[in-house]
Amino acid sequence: MKYFTIIGNHDVIDPKQTGFGAVLTIFFHYKDDIDAVYIFTSPDKPHFLYKQTAEKIMRRMQAEKKALPVFIIEMDIDSPVDFDLVYKTLLDETQTVIEKDNIKDDPKIINITSGTPTMSTCWVLLQKSGLIPNAKLVQSFEPRFQQKYGKTCQVVDLDIDDFPEIDTPSKEKRALNRANQEIKILRNEKSRAEKDDTIPRLIGKSKQIRDIKEQIIELIDRETHVLILGEPGTGKEVVAKAIWDIHRKDLDKDLNVFDSGTFSDELILSELFGHIKGAFTGANQDKKGIVEQCDGKMLYLDEIGNIPLKNQSVLLRFLQFGEWKRVGSTKINKSHIQVVAATNMDIYDKAIFRADLKDRFHEIIMLPTLRERKSDIPFLTDFFLNKVNKNVSFDKSIFEQLKQYQWPGNVRQLEMWINRICRKFKDLQLTWDDIPDILKPDKHQTPSDFDFPELPIDSIDFIQKLRPHALEIPDGNKAKADRLLGLKEGTIKQWMFQREKR
Repeated sequence: MKYFTIIGNHDVIDPKQTGFGAVLTIFFHYKDDIDAVYIFTSPDKPHFLYKQTAEKIMRRMQAEKKALPVFIIEMDIDSPVDFDLVYKTLLDETQTVIEKDNIKDDPKIINITSGTPTMSTCWVLLQKSGLIPNAKLVQSFEPRFQQKYGKTCQVVDLDIDDFPEIDTPSKEKRALNRANQEIKILRNEKSRAEKDDTIPRLIGKSKQIRDIKEQIIELIDRETHVLILGEPGTGKEVVAKAIWDIHRKDLDKDLNVFDSGTFSDELILSELFGHIKGAFTGANQDKKGIVEQCDGKMLYLDEIGNIPLKNQSVLLRFLQFGEWKRVGSTKINKSHIQVVAATNMDIYDKAIFRADLKDRFHEIIMLPTLRERKSDIPFLTDFFLNKVNKNVSFDKSIFEQLKQYQWPGNVRQLEMWINRICRKFKDLQLTWDDIPDILKPDKHQTPSDFDFPELPIDSIDFIQKLRPHALEIPDGNKAKADRLLGLKEGTIKQWMFQREKR
């Protein structure tokens, strides 16, 4: 029996993972009968390493069944939701495999669970039309449904009497399909400029930014939990708002934001889920949390890594089942909320982040540092100049110099630097020589310099740095003050804690 499958985002090989994704679930069910496996995979992307995952799955299969032939077929699919492209690619690749290996009459099973709904539909069409002969469609169940149904997978027998017949294309037709596919790829390259209009918040034309835009576009009509990872200043909230832009139906509403870094450990659960009267000292009346207030909407959970481990179990259940309780209450409530979370912390550090919490996010977006996409600096600079002072402009010498710096504070640091320049020069076309040395970025500054600074309790330098911006810090919000000053999140909070201890 031949096993045909696609690699999807849920087919992760993780030693900490309980259960298996669909690919391995079906394999283990039919293991004794399978004599060859054909894994169809997309090229690796920043958010998911498809080919690497396929190779890990291959090794796992071969460890279970020695000398099992496993073939990995890499498909050039630019968009996993483009029906025409996916169908033609799967058709071409499967026909090539069937002819090359002479397996037309061999029994086959096809995994229709992995991949996008578009891919599943294409598998059904190929099987029901006889283009993949002597094949059965197989669906797997998630671990939480396996006990309910008493099985891990099942054959899907679509009894459709009037299912249309589709002529098997000739070699000439397949060659034409291949040519059309190449044209499609070229058109997709051209359409990338249009995606800048689709997601205007993300400034830049680097490959990293284009990949992130692709990843965001793939989230359209998918209400899945998303985790955004990146150093401070890389634009995590910008990406969250971009996701919000493509989902929101009420254009007059802003994204609901919960900044975990602004609340004490004791208040986080109360602010998130609310509390009942008498739950703790000072709880004089019932209070709704932000989860209850934005039911049916999207919630941006900023700096999720700041939520203590003891409270993450509550968050985990909420992400998985939508269930939550007010602090002090035993009543279980349910909400339908899409959570977009962000952190600059190491999600694999068990002292900070529960291993099972990251698994509740179905999509992970990795943001590049500014030093990894220096080609975007001119675009970012022009954007910030137009935003702050349209009368100030930079010549080419400045752009070239800015690319020489490491920018440990990333895009936020660049923005703050431009703000300082615009405050000093009101109406000028500037060259690099026009900028005083004291205002030029520090070439020797590295990312490690953006760790918590070693500050004396009454650091004069730090106070002087803080004072010019004091009026700009909204409502004493320390997290926003950190951002305003280009500091790592928590710097001001730590400094104030030092002073209070004294």
